[in-house]
Amino acid sequence: MPPYSRAVLYFVDETWQEINGKDVGALAAVAIPRARYNAFCREIWQIKHNVLGADELSDSEIKGTNCFAKAAFRRLETQGHSTLLQAAEETFAAIEKYRGSVFAVWTTHEEWMLLRNPQSTALSHPYKVLMREFMKHKLASAKGSGRQGLLFFDNRGFKEDLGAACAVQNFISRVGMEWRGHFMQVPHFTPSAVSPGIQAADLVAYLAAHQHDREFRAELKPYWETVNRLAFVNPLNSQKALRAVEEVKKKPKRRRRKRASGAKAPKRR
Repeated sequence: MPPYSRAVLYFVDETWQEINGKDVGALAAVAIPRARYNAFCREIWQIKHNVLGADELSDSEIKGTNCFAKAAFRRLETQGHSTLLQAAEETFAAIEKYRGSVFAVWTTHEEWMLLRNPQSTALSHPYKVLMREFMKHKLASAKGSGRQGLLFFDNRGFKEDLGAACAVQNFISRVGMEWRGHFMQVPHFTPSAVSPGIQAADLVAYLAAHQHDREFRAELKPYWETVNRLAFVNPLNSQKALRAVEEVKKKPKRRRRKRASGAKAPKRR
């Protein structure tokens, strides 16, 4: 198998929701092997065409706010079927079929609500958490040269995307030499309406935000269980890449050993 066939594409999306009176930000991603992505895209197009009636690639964008709206569940209850919920279900099935993995981070931390840091010099903490999950996934799934991960984001505007691109590149170049060997340093930005990967990530992000209060929209629980099943599992500790982040854990300070009274400090060599 050629090296490029094991490269991985990471599609990232964000959402902000008010959950039971609380503002929640969520960040989610779907990873698809590069060699399988074209087939995944064809399948998502068939879902949009056959289920939602799309005639163009940009029609009937699959979004969490639409597919999981309360109206979709009312339609399911009153008529026995919802095309929007069907589209979401079939999208999750396509992720599994093409051996994708999902990731999600959510927070109510006021300073992290923007998720993408407005400063180009540093990523926000939720993004750092997500990037580290990507590294774990990359090490577990596709080692070796020529198998770099590629990052894709929903474009939101030139100025904002420019800052995000700089922040991602700064993170990859500064956090450690090994990152540049595992990830392409320059991220890609694309309209979500024509990106099946970002549309799939949007579904995950919407559901992730509702994990702040799972009882607020209890009808979403079966869909989150699907996300839970598709989540990347770290082989080292069996933890899934689905988590709430509310504070930064500070590293414990190293205690300096006291010298006996009158003892001289060791000489530096």
